[in-house]
Amino acid sequence: MKLLKLVFLILFVSCSANDDSNNDSNNGAGDSSTLYKGMDLSFQSELEDYNIDYKDADGNSVELLDFVQSKGTNLVRLKLWHTPQNGENGLTDVRAYAQKIKSRNMDFLLNFHYSDFWADPGSQTPPQAWQNMTFDQIRVAIYEYTKDVVTQLKAQNTLPEIIQIGNETNSGFLWDYGRVWDDFNDNWPNYATLVSEAIRAIKEVDTENNIRIMLHHSDVERAIFFFNELEPFNLDFDIIGLSYYPQFHTKDLNLVTSKLNELANTFNKDILMVEVAYPFTLQWNDNQTNFIGSLDQILTEFSPTPQGQKAYFEWLIETIKNIPNDHGIGFCYWAPDWVAFEGNETTSTDGTSWENQCLFDFELKALPALDIFNHN
Repeated sequence: MKLLKLVFLILFVSCSANDDSNNDSNNGAGDSSTLYKGMDLSFQSELEDYNIDYKDADGNSVELLDFVQSKGTNLVRLKLWHTPQNGENGLTDVRAYAQKIKSRNMDFLLNFHYSDFWADPGSQTPPQAWQNMTFDQIRVAIYEYTKDVVTQLKAQNTLPEIIQIGNETNSGFLWDYGRVWDDFNDNWPNYATLVSEAIRAIKEVDTENNIRIMLHHSDVERAIFFFNELEPFNLDFDIIGLSYYPQFHTKDLNLVTSKLNELANTFNKDILMVEVAYPFTLQWNDNQTNFIGSLDQILTEFSPTPQGQKAYFEWLIETIKNIPNDHGIGFCYWAPDWVAFEGNETTSTDGTSWENQCLFDFELKALPALDIFNHN
């Protein structure tokens, strides 16, 4: 099934809003006292086709988006692929799900990958339609494409509160046009130019300047180098987006804290932990190998149990709240819904490598970590 294509390419996983949403008590936009407690629900455009029976903690069936909103989720992130290889996460899917997000008065974070499939530090392949272009042609393409997407979202009254320009762009994006890695260490001006074209397109559509721009780095420990390199270009962005996964990054929580504080003090930008997750077990519920399956991949401070998962997020939220100058604006849980499930007669159940890091257990019941969304 389509999800199988994602298994080996998974991502290295309070803002201003429109005036008409500022009075919602669940909404973090426009209210610096309220943290974003978000979720990346990009899988929902596919998973909804299978009528997965998500449940509350008591075992009662729930509609996922309504349920997580009632639990305190106030931001939903969606990825966008240009011409998807597997038919998922294209603009049609994003437009449809954006309407569901906005109808619940939740904030929307749009994640441009500028690729037809996963983009991350090790893979930033331009859309097939853009390959073999000159650099000047790529400049025009990113501008026109970005402007078209934002224009279509505006036309249906679903402008995002936050737009992310590229996904985990440690190495730049749109290789090799905007690559800033290895032999391309002197290519920062081209990367900055392409980012600037995307920003220009967004601001030409968002004439009221409500959308906040985010740049995304996958590594808390090394992000300061990236943003230092960008300083001379005076890019007009608002938010530093970061991933933090203990299995991929440092396990020294004091270092995580100090690096977050250093980023805030150095660049005077808001910080959103835009990809985070933690396991509630090291077991599995399907035939797929999981990304986390051993104790050496996790933090010694937090056990791989439902209570350990909850305690981890309590720590994370307090850490974000303590970022200097109120620059910590929240977090976004990556794929809390990507559970193992029973498909139809043409679909097997071995389609996820993430079920032990979801916010629903193997019976699809809500886990205790969801309670921290309302209580912080």
